[in-house]
Amino acid sequence: MNQSRLNNPVALITGANSGIGEAIAHRLAADGYTIVVNGRREAENQRVARELKEKHQVHTHVLTGDVSEEPTCQNLVTETVALTGRLDVLINNAGVGSQGTRIADSDTATFDRVLKTNLYSCYWLSREAFRQMEQQALSEERSLRGAIINIASVCGVEAWAGAGIYCTSKHGMMALTHAMAEEGEEAAIRVAAICPAMVATAMTGVSGEAYIQPTDIANTVHYLLSLSPAAWPKEIVVNRRGAD
Repeated sequence: MNQSRLNNPVALITGANSGIGEAIAHRLAADGYTIVVNGRREAENQRVARELKEKHQVHTHVLTGDVSEEPTCQNLVTETVALTGRLDVLINNAGVGSQGTRIADSDTATFDRVLKTNLYSCYWLSREAFRQMEQQALSEERSLRGAIINIASVCGVEAWAGAGIYCTSKHGMMALTHAMAEEGEEAAIRVAAICPAMVATAMTGVSGEAYIQPTDIANTVHYLLSLSPAAWPKEIVVNRRGAD
């Protein structure tokens, strides 16, 4: 392990064991971050943590848990700080879909599952992370106390038939993002959302060069974190070429 990286910034990433989350973990590890890997599958979490160590020579930690539960979200922030001493970046990436069902044909169990995983987790984690970041000294490199980046969707700025529940969760995420971005200005805590169109992941079930790649979203995270504190974007929409 590269001992010079012991004091590097810390990123907690939910849903980090596949797709967009895994790509973000590798991008931030390449930037020298200590990575805290969260997901529901312990074996996959450990695989990603091992690969990050081997490829990027960074410190990693695994915190397995379901972010649809409030105690899990509270513990993720508490345990990250206990393990590393601080939290510089929170990536709210974990999510589930509900495509193909009209609101009239939906049920409360599905609504609860999607809202708790996509929106409630974002609220719980962002709340706890913001409280922690407010107590931290400014980063000498970035002049920020921390950053919260929410992986939303174009469904957070539009709404489509057959995806109403998912759109509801992502619209709520966008409202949280905009409010917290304003609340974070004085505290020097950057809050922003990335809103991609269809990304080639297991969750979407699409693949190939016609679709946005997880690395595109990871590079957008890197871009947001590289900005000066004078730049304060609240959302970045990543449309797909050739798609309406």
